[in-house]
Amino acid sequence: MRRSMWFGLASITVCLTAALPASAGVPECGNIRFEGLSNCEVRVTGECTAGCSELGIYKTACATKLVPVCKTECTLSAEATCTDSCTEQCSGECDRGVAITCSHNCFAECTTTRDVECAGAADAAQCAATWDANCDSECDAQCVTVDGDCYQHCIECCGGSCTAGANMDCQTTCQNEEFEDCEHEFRANCDASCSGDGALFCNGKYIISGSQIPACVNALLAQGVSVEVEAEVTIGPDGIDGNLAAGMCAFRPASKASLAAPFAALAAVAGWLARRRKRSSHTSS
Repeated sequence: MRRSMWFGLASITVCLTAALPASAGVPECGNIRFEGLSNCEVRVTGECTAGCSELGIYKTACATKLVPVCKTECTLSAEATCTDSCTEQCSGECDRGVAITCSHNCFAECTTTRDVECAGAADAAQCAATWDANCDSECDAQCVTVDGDCYQHCIECCGGSCTAGANMDCQTTCQNEEFEDCEHEFRANCDASCSGDGALFCNGKYIISGSQIPACVNALLAQGVSVEVEAEVTIGPDGIDGNLAAGMCAFRPASKASLAAPFAALAAVAGWLARRRKRSSHTSS
C-alpha cells in the first residue's frame, strides 16, 4: 500500500526596516538597491508562477544587470560644469552643518530630475529603472572608499552623480537594445525556480530566484532585515496548496536562527518534490 506523505511549509516574508543603509545594491541579490523597497517575500509554486507571469516586474533586475554590460561603451567622464556646481552647492550644506553622506546624497542628487526626464519616455518605468541603476552603479564606485570630512563626501558624491548624468543617454540607448531579451531571460529563470527554491519579490518586483535566494536573504538580514514566517501551506502527493502571500509584515528584530528553519524546510520540500518526480518518471516508464 502506498503511503501519502504530507509536509507543512511556511512562506518567508522579508520586511525591510528603516535601519537599512542607503548605500548601493546588495551583491548577493544581483546588486539590487533595496532602499525604498518593502514587502519582500519568497514565493514557490502557484504564487511564484503567478508572480513571474508579467514582464513588467523585471525592470529593476534587468536595468541593474545591464548597467555593467553597457559600461563597456558608456565611458564618458563627468563634466566640469556639473561637478563644480554640485560641489559648490553641497559644500554650502556642509557649512550649514548638514551631515553629507556620499552614498546617500549621491543617489538623491543623481535622481533629482529622473521623473521629469522619464515622463515622456516610451516606457517610463524602464527609463526610471535604468536611471536608478546607472546612478546607483556610479555612486557606488565613487563612494565606496570615501574616508574624509563632509567636503570630501561632497566631492565624491558629485563625481558619482555627474558621471552617471554624463552617461545616462548612452546607458538608456544601450539598455533599450537588450532589455526585452533580459526580461524574457529572467522570466524563464523565475518560472523554472517556482517548483524548487522559488523566487524573491519585493513590492511585486522580481529580485532573484533559485539557489541564490538563501545568500541574498542572509545578506539582507545582516543589514537589518526582519524575517517573519507567514501563511502555512500543505505539501502532498499532488504538490503544494495554500496562499503564500497571506499576512502582513511585522517590523521587529530578527536573527539568523529565525531564517534557518524556513529555508531548511523549503530546501527539504524542494528535494522531496524532485525525488517524487524522479520516482514517478521511473514508474511511468
